Amino acid sequence: MNSWLVNLLLAGGRAGRCARLVTLLSISAAVTPTGAWAQSTSTGCWKITTATSSTTSYLYTDPGAIVGAWTGSTDTAGQGAFPMTINVNVPAFVPNGTLIGSAISPVYNLGSSGVGSYNPEQILFRCSPNADGTIYEFYGVNGDDAYSGNIDVSGTSGIPGTFRSYYTGVVFRLTNIATGNYLSRSWQARPLTGLDRDSQNWILVKAKNFSQYQMEMFQCTVCQAGATSGTGTWTYVGPLGYVAFVGGATGSTSVIQGNLTVGSDTATHYDGWYGTWPGAIAAYNTVIVRRNATCAVTNATPVVLFPTITTVELNHGGSRQVPVTIQVQCQSTTPSGMSAFASGTAANQTALGILASPANAQSATNAGLTTSGTGVTYLLSDNYGTPGIASGVGVALSRPNGTALNFLTNQFVTTGGAASGWDAVLNDATADGPASGGFTSYTRTIYATFKAFAPGSTPVTPGRYDATATVIVRVQ
Repeated sequence: MNSWLVNLLLAGGRAGRCARLVTLLSISAAVTPTGAWAQSTSTGCWKITTATSSTTSYLYTDPGAIVGAWTGSTDTAGQGAFPMTINVNVPAFVPNGTLIGSAISPVYNLGSSGVGSYNPEQILFRCSPNADGTIYEFYGVNGDDAYSGNIDVSGTSGIPGTFRSYYTGVVFRLTNIATGNYLSRSWQARPLTGLDRDSQNWILVKAKNFSQYQMEMFQCTVCQAGATSGTGTWTYVGPLGYVAFVGGATGSTSVIQGNLTVGSDTATHYDGWYGTWPGAIAAYNTVIVRRNATCAVTNATPVVLFPTITTVELNHGGSRQVPVTIQVQCQSTTPSGMSAFASGTAANQTALGILASPANAQSATNAGLTTSGTGVTYLLSDNYGTPGIASGVGVALSRPNGTALNFLTNQFVTTGGAASGWDAVLNDATADGPASGGFTSYTRTIYATFKAFAPGSTPVTPGRYDATATVIVRVQ
């Protein structure tokens, strides 16, 4: 990967109280604790799967509450939550320890139905008021599975929190985004506080209250081998990690905990699986594994400076264009056990893209500068929409023939083609010389154009423009 920076500055009476007391006493005597005022005397926490109108039930749900049947963290739960394509190469070209895939997902997507399993406002558990302070989200790797968390390879990989996976050369790491802690074989817990309450003051644990989780994949060809050196969609069904629920004060009618305690081994302590565990962190049927010869970025124009331009000119369709030079080195000789290099945007081919940072990509999305895929059409300035920053303008990309290119927003999601920001790595490229040592170097040019993105409808305002983008090369 290689980064380049674009930069531009635009010009331009006591008795009454007694009487009321009598009335209040009369009303109080007329009200009895029946009907809508009655509620369950049970204590603890319960799983909620359906609406219950009986106010005396510990499963009661207010009218209009979002509820629904849910199964939990089955072996095939969480499908689609962590999409990525990873490529394993030889250490001489891709050093061991290289991050080859990453994705983040909320628990909403980690249930038995995968993506969209829960509505963020869906009530998963209901707890009596005395449970406050005893409600936790537990998380850990799948410690009893040889390929999903049983074997910690951190010492070999040099990367804390990594575990052997089903695929040789690939190790994984899971992180709780809310705490910043890596998942391990020892159960960890995050207190769930500040939770919503219902009309009876009972505590509602909703899908939105659980953490987001990150899955990272690293290359480690010297780590303990997995079960296969195969490729394709991840076929092993064992989840890599779990999100469990613990709640209910000691001595309550219903305490959801079993043998789950902080520090206990996930390999032997798994009471409640899978029915009261909301989520599974899984690669199954989602992560795509490749073993292909490919290319790497060796150099790119580090800074792109656009000359000053007035708002008047921009509003009338004016622009400034600057070439960006990119150099790549490709494997012309295919290493043993790998597939040959091919330039393109189809599966197993190598593509290039220019990655916008998350904040810049979000600004473009908010401005409606999206495609039919996951890409965006313009790179807007850092801090877009704040005072002193030029608005209504951005940088667009194109090939020498004028074909527009889009910006990537996710470098690990592939095969989306041009609409997602990918372009065949060797489009418009020329070899810098003959192959040498199994590699061939190429140079290509992409044009960056600074202009108004919607002249006539989104007015240009003067200010500063600064943004950073990263050149990405990846097997699709």
